[in-house]
Amino acid sequence: MKELNISNIYFSALLVFLIYLLWLIMKPFLGAIIFASIITGAIYPLFILLLKKTQLERWLTSIIMCGAVIVAIFIPTMYITFELYKEAVNLFINLTSVINNHSVNNFLFGDGYIAQFIKNISSIIGVEPNMGTLKVEVIGYIKSFSGFALKSINSIVGNIVKFLFDFVIMLLVIYSLLAEGPKLKKFILKLSPLPDDHEELIIDNFNQMNFVTLICNGIGGLMQGIMAGIGLWIAGINSVLLWITIMVILAFIPLAGISIVYIPICIYLALTDNISVSLTLFIYCSLVAFLVENWFKPRFIGNRVQINSLFVLLSIIGGMSVFGIAGIFYGPLIAIIFLTTVDLYHKFYSIG
Repeated sequence: MKELNISNIYFSALLVFLIYLLWLIMKPFLGAIIFASIITGAIYPLFILLLKKTQLERWLTSIIMCGAVIVAIFIPTMYITFELYKEAVNLFINLTSVINNHSVNNFLFGDGYIAQFIKNISSIIGVEPNMGTLKVEVIGYIKSFSGFALKSINSIVGNIVKFLFDFVIMLLVIYSLLAEGPKLKKFILKLSPLPDDHEELIIDNFNQMNFVTLICNGIGGLMQGIMAGIGLWIAGINSVLLWITIMVILAFIPLAGISIVYIPICIYLALTDNISVSLTLFIYCSLVAFLVENWFKPRFIGNRVQINSLFVLLSIIGGMSVFGIAGIFYGPLIAIIFLTTVDLYHKFYSIG
């Protein structure tokens, strides 16, 4: 008995140590592995359909799907990245050339809405603001923003090499998950002490959330970003591709979405005496967001995932605060796994 206890302790310590070493080895690729799992879960139904229709070998079908991922994700992403870089550089140059002492003076002391608003507030409260200090503060904030924008532009270029490396790892993982899917699934299920049907439920909900997050929200985000971008282009806003890309990403966030972009732009247009354009753009973009969120997405998603919108919003915001931009995907996945686990607890593990 004593020897058995010593053996158990030694084996447990060895297993924990090996898990720790494996974590250190896999940590640099963790993001690529998780995204590969998300993409695989989203395209797996299409993979099974193609496998049945073509009667091809599983490894060959997996290669075809990886090629589709390259065409659908990698090539557009690289093109958009370089275009965004050029757009961001142009936007930075335009900002630094337009915003100067003269433009700030005109903005604060001219005949525009902001200048009139400052004058009216000053007359109401009977206090004359120190315009010199105010101008210095405004210029300081503008320079800080310009510096941040330039730093962000440079980081885009620096991250391209890392993106290429991560994408290669992601493709290899996608291929392995598709080609060796049943074997890997069986191996992973053996590692867990949970009953197989419970594990199947967790995996199924994980894949359903992948489909909703990546495919449904992705298509909805593209619709909102492109249609709202057309409105920005008609309104005369520069760097439309940059704003479209930002709106496509923000469209993944429930409740707020693309309004984070178009509302400040509408306010800017109103402050620059383009009130009719501002109002038209606001109504148009709001209508686009409303129709996509309340008509298209519910019909496309159907009954795949039933989860509270506020809970999704909090999980996305919290996920972004912890994982960065990847939290848009990680947050909902963690939320759905948590809810599934809670449901299993109430059904099978709750005492009393």
